[in-house]
Amino acid sequence: MKTIFVIIFLIIIAVLAFFLLKSSSQKESSNNPPPVNQSPVNQSENKVTDDFQPPLNRAGERVTKKSFAIFITPENSPIQPERFSGYHTGSDFEIFPEETNVEVSVHAVCSGTLSMKKYATGYGGVAVQNCELNKELITVIYGHLKLSSITLAAGQNMVVGDVIGILGANKSTETNGERKHLHLGIHKGNEINILGYVGSRALLSDWIDPCLYVCHN
Repeated sequence: MKTIFVIIFLIIIAVLAFFLLKSSSQKESSNNPPPVNQSPVNQSENKVTDDFQPPLNRAGERVTKKSFAIFITPENSPIQPERFSGYHTGSDFEIFPEETNVEVSVHAVCSGTLSMKKYATGYGGVAVQNCELNKELITVIYGHLKLSSITLAAGQNMVVGDVIGILGANKSTETNGERKHLHLGIHKGNEINILGYVGSRALLSDWIDPCLYVCHN
């Protein structure tokens, strides 16, 4: 009889130990939840570097409508009415409500020369800068600027953080009828290419997601 009681006692101890271990495991799991799915902007690892800085303050909060590589059509676009289609080659940095009727300065995201400034269909004022990224040549496109606010001439140097110009007025000739915002694109190489959209995902390989480098605040 004594042996039976010992066996029962051992079984009870084993059961209690099992439930204690299970409870501890569940608690540890709750303290380390699995990662959640992120937005297109946040899926890319943010590679903060002193060589690149955001073009606007609170940059990470501004990319809310058209991020890099999003496929846009007149039917699915977050901006209506929409006149463009294709894969977005840059990131659009939106203004905050309080910035609608004030001048918003755009800063150089890197150091390099201004290679072009002109009026272009789809952009209004646009500036292109030559820079280096990881020792490779790139061109940076700043779209929807007030062209007359870009005081530098082509060939002049810009240091990261310098003011390039200001955003064009909302739905004006300065933005070619577009909303007030900054389109920022990074194209590989030193060829000037200001396309805002491309027709296939394969063509996006010629472009770099700006939010990899400039979407920190």
